[in-house]
Amino acid sequence: MRRRQWSALCAGVVLSLALSACGNGAAPSAGRDASTLRVWFPGNLSSEIALVNDELVPAFEAKHPGVDVQVEFVDWGNLSTRLSTAFAGNTAPDVFGHGNAAAAGFAKAGRVAPLDERVAGLPGGAADLTFLADGKVDGKQYVMPLRGFGYLVAYRTDLMTAAGLDPAKPPATWDDLRSAAQKLTVRDGGKITRSGLLLATDNPTSMTQSFASFLYQAGGAFLGPDGASVTWNSPEAVSALSFATGLYQGGDAVATGVGEKTANAGAQHPLVTGRAAMALVDDATLKTIYEQAPEMAKNIAVAPATTGPKAAASFGGAGNGMFVSAGSKQQDRAWEFIAFLLEAENLKKYTMAVGGIPARGSLAKDPELAALPYLAPYMTSAAAFRGNPVHPKWTQLRDSLGASVEKAFRTPLAPQAALDEAAVAAEKVLKG
Repeated sequence: MRRRQWSALCAGVVLSLALSACGNGAAPSAGRDASTLRVWFPGNLSSEIALVNDELVPAFEAKHPGVDVQVEFVDWGNLSTRLSTAFAGNTAPDVFGHGNAAAAGFAKAGRVAPLDERVAGLPGGAADLTFLADGKVDGKQYVMPLRGFGYLVAYRTDLMTAAGLDPAKPPATWDDLRSAAQKLTVRDGGKITRSGLLLATDNPTSMTQSFASFLYQAGGAFLGPDGASVTWNSPEAVSALSFATGLYQGGDAVATGVGEKTANAGAQHPLVTGRAAMALVDDATLKTIYEQAPEMAKNIAVAPATTGPKAAASFGGAGNGMFVSAGSKQQDRAWEFIAFLLEAENLKKYTMAVGGIPARGSLAKDPELAALPYLAPYMTSAAAFRGNPVHPKWTQLRDSLGASVEKAFRTPLAPQAALDEAAVAAEKVLKG
């Protein structure tokens, strides 16, 4: 079968389609060959492109003679714009990938098809599929996650031993974290030269994600059950942000370097260079450490999700997943392609090539995956990961929160004041 990786559409054609379109995103695409299935994957990761084009698509086509799967990889930065143009012009792909945060907006606009009945028809149903809840909008399943992610506390076993701590018994609670961080922090006069515990503070979004880990541990939430109001300034939220910012502020601070890039830092990560003894790290970043600094990685271990005042939890959940366009004339075939990707053997290949936590719980027991030290602890903790709310305005809400959380990390602005400020801005977004 013919298979093409489309690099880009002619800008003039795209603009003409956008200007001439008068239907909505659910209208069927005209002139679509019944033997052709168009699929968009987000990103441009070379290992993913090779796996999809050279292995997965040929295998799917072999199972479905006469079907030509045409795959295009679209840069994340262009994905939303490209999709909006395609929906407006009734040229949307039959299947497309995106983050679960986009599910609410797509569902509200009628651009994606609900998948509940199809999920129920899978062999074994949904029992083995993880992160499904992250793809639901108003109780309906719209996106099928292919992988997940999460943040856990990673630590240097050699530095813990040198500080008189037992690396086989990592900190489990907030009090444990603070106590261990104090012992692991190194100072030169009044300057911290080695942080006891670093959070992810690369930018306002990562600061918000670090805050989210403690928020969930404290029993708090970003939004109310109906999504109509924010709850990120609750007492639980204030205690969470106070704990997080308190690591960096005051005479007993145990961390420095707010704003330092740590995501996917590899050999330059503070855990590797010795500028931190513990750090809140996502699975993708830990993978880069093992790839770029394998010898030092032997001294790094990962603790289970921290137990806060109310729960053992951490920020994480579904990563990218697959949607079926509501206007596709080939929804059955589109679902067959998604179901094919979700088969255990194919998800394992996808995890090995792309990274992330596989979207099947049973794969945590796969010997090859379980032997990966940068992945195994995250698979084991998958049930503890909790993500962002699935809300059509979440990106705007998150930006409002992130701006204020950054102030709390960088300035003397009190956590309660910062979260109240963000709540006021959020109410305008919700009412807009």
